[in-house]
Amino acid sequence: MVLCQFCFLFLISYCFYVFPIQMGLKWGLGMSLSFFVLSMMVIVVAVLLFYYFKTKTKLFILKFVASLGLGVCFFASLMTFMILLLTTYIDVDDFNKFICMILLTNVCAIYARYQGSIIRLKTITIASSKLTESKTLVFISDVHIGTRSSGYLESLVNQIQALNPDYVLIGGDLIDSSATTIDDLRVLTDLSMPIYFVTGNHEYYLECSDLMLSQLKDVSIYWLNDKAITLPGFQLIGVNDNQSTESQCHVISQSLDLESFSIVMVHKPSCFDALEQKPDLMVSGHTHNGQIFPFGLLVRLRFPKIYGLYEENASKLYVSSGVGTWGNNMRLGSVNEIVCFQLNSCS
Repeated sequence: MVLCQFCFLFLISYCFYVFPIQMGLKWGLGMSLSFFVLSMMVIVVAVLLFYYFKTKTKLFILKFVASLGLGVCFFASLMTFMILLLTTYIDVDDFNKFICMILLTNVCAIYARYQGSIIRLKTITIASSKLTESKTLVFISDVHIGTRSSGYLESLVNQIQALNPDYVLIGGDLIDSSATTIDDLRVLTDLSMPIYFVTGNHEYYLECSDLMLSQLKDVSIYWLNDKAITLPGFQLIGVNDNQSTESQCHVISQSLDLESFSIVMVHKPSCFDALEQKPDLMVSGHTHNGQIFPFGLLVRLRFPKIYGLYEENASKLYVSSGVGTWGNNMRLGSVNEIVCFQLNSCS
């Protein structure tokens, strides 16, 4: 398993990092790197990535290397490949290939960075006879404080407060860096409404995961630790991410009140299809809707319900693209979103 993971990172290291450098030097300076040099470059990058992904390191340089690969280096690789493909049909000299690669990479990176800075509001209205009163809920997931700054979180809090919902739901991956402290989340105390939270996968990658989760109450976050609570008008069930889909379904099935309007908050959308008795509404994240095209095509293989509202009989699943980004602050073909649910009684 570890060998397979390293081989995958070895491939990524060449395709995303070394390949565009190799071709850029050849086109721009007429310099050809030897097989030995190329191999050493790939090995070094692969080792750095492997260490970054397999440990809970706080080293900024490793985070920076990973961020480059998921952003600028990816765009450089994609543009290099496209130029090679195009120039099999059109005759272009090497220097112009180099100029095109630089320009197209920068255009993509700047646009993706711009897209990654915007937070859009999506409003969904749901009516049900089970609702005894109307409520407004804000759902956010995948904030990724660590990749995103505490200043980004402050901007997010201001937008949520302006919506003035009854409750705020956070669907996991609030934090993605061991360098993040509880003080980086202190701005959440500015929200005047209750905040409910479930864990995502990144909360368990933290160096002091248990400590951070135990401190969430200090910033007015109520952690629904595989728990169900009854709020005015509906039932809310929170399911942790660090367990199998089967275990998650068990938590939901044991807690589900079929007489009440039930909302399940779980980070990954996997258990919706696996449930025999489904809640009225399930809210999830995790997929980022691929974040950067064409990664969404790969994510869809693992999570067919990748983004948006899905309905099965009287049950609904909403999979958010997330309000933050992982690895870097870029998006292409996806958006950061705050989801506002307007729940209306139709009795």
